[in-house]
Amino acid sequence: MNYRLKPILFLFACCCLVIPHLAFSQDVNEATEPSVKGAGVIDLLKGGGLEAWKIPSARWHLKDGSIVGETGTEKLTTPEWIYTKQGFSNFEFTCELKLTGDNRRNTGIYFRVKPISYRGRFEAPSGYEFDAAATGDKLTGSVGDWYARPSLRISADSAIINQIYNSDNWNRMTIQARGNRLEYWINGIKVMDYRDEDPKGSREGVIGFQMHDGSVMKIEYRNIRVLTLAP
Repeated sequence: MNYRLKPILFLFACCCLVIPHLAFSQDVNEATEPSVKGAGVIDLLKGGGLEAWKIPSARWHLKDGSIVGETGTEKLTTPEWIYTKQGFSNFEFTCELKLTGDNRRNTGIYFRVKPISYRGRFEAPSGYEFDAAATGDKLTGSVGDWYARPSLRISADSAIINQIYNSDNWNRMTIQARGNRLEYWINGIKVMDYRDEDPKGSREGVIGFQMHDGSVMKIEYRNIRVLTLAP
């Protein structure tokens, strides 16, 4: 063998060993919940106020450090959303949620939202949802884009949800969105890891909370933080 070729062949062999490892590392299923703390984190209730939010109606207010949405004694005929003023693309997000009310109570965390007209009836979010219906509902923990792409509904494992979701009490809900990959955690347990290959999938928009119609309910959101990520 030509001795001049030996260093080149050695380098080539090393690259063959390293490159597959790097490719695999990019797809690893990381189960650890993001902490969403430290430098760069945005507190969406900074200063104890609602300056970071667009308030849709008097049903939404701030109380004891939480965003509260209440229907009162009458069910809503159309849903409502409270949205951040700032939009986000790739990010980590966390909050704590308490949902109380009748057996049809339902809320959701929406993200990468751009509001659209839904069948001419009301303004609705085009973008993803982290569904947070009451315990036992198969929608809890699911990914959806109901108002723009109703065929998209990826369900979480209901058996796991029913073990970890605290009905009528506080639950920590965490999202990591990077490119087309969406990951959800409830109370520290990973419940969703989905890649949306549809080119119509939203890549940027505001974050919002839903007060669903057809229910007498109260929702509370606190400790709301977001960290912007690089692409």
